[in-house]
Amino acid sequence: MKLFVAATAAIMVASQAFAGSYQTKCNSTAVPYQQTENATPGRVVGGAVIGGVLGKIVTRQDAGAAAGAILGGVVANESGKRTVTQYQDVQNCRTVYVPSRITDPQVLKQDLQDLSDGKYVRKETIMDVQYTIGVGYDGQWGPASQQAANRYLANLQPSAPQPGAPTYSLMVNSVVITSSGDVSSMNEMKSNLRKAGVDSEIVVN
Repeated sequence: MKLFVAATAAIMVASQAFAGSYQTKCNSTAVPYQQTENATPGRVVGGAVIGGVLGKIVTRQDAGAAAGAILGGVVANESGKRTVTQYQDVQNCRTVYVPSRITDPQVLKQDLQDLSDGKYVRKETIMDVQYTIGVGYDGQWGPASQQAANRYLANLQPSAPQPGAPTYSLMVNSVVITSSGDVSSMNEMKSNLRKAGVDSEIVVN
């Protein structure tokens, strides 16, 4: 089965400020089907000749030879047929939403707050938020997503570090996502991002 992106569907409207985009993804599958092949010309001709000879011997007439030739050719053609299995590629396509990271901290913070408050948020936006905070992006806001959101919101305004204590910054594509003096929370977020297929690094300030 071959999976490939066929095209990007331009179905987003201006009022929908999604970070991600819709894409059409297709699966190409080889589907078997039966095909009957006729006998080879040589076999049909051979059957006709034999049928013609036998027809003339039995009837002693040319008409019998002709009838025998026809019957012999038909029998040879039918007996020479065989059923073979062929394969044909069938393409099945579906439109899916591919999330992307929300780069505006204020937008992300508002989305997280709305989700935490139980307000209605579009599924596409939920997937963008989940992708950004490093949890599975299924569009369903469950306990795992809420826990990640709580940690993220807590790290948006980290407490002032003690003198001499290091500050850790989580970076994605050279952009600082969040900073904290708690290295364990940074490692947990990095692990969640890795599970979501996002490469990140922790920088010590």
